[in-house]
Amino acid sequence: MSGKQAILRVDATYDLTVKTGDAVRQGERLSHDPSKGTASIAPMTGVIRSIRFDPDHHEFVIVIAGAQ
Repeated sequence: MSGKQAILRVDATYDLTVKTGDAVRQGERLSHDPSKGTASIAPMTGVIRSIRFDPDHHEFVIVIAGAQ
């Protein structure tokens, strides 16, 4: 893995479509809000390194480590 990473904050109202350890490609859907028809999209190709819940903001904080 390279030193690049992305940190995303995603509304936790709906479930994620990924879990820690999953490989993702740039543009892949990470979550989906059917009421708004929107989705959270991976900004880069890599591996989901961590997902934590931030209860103060009702968000998932997702860290993606970039692929080489």
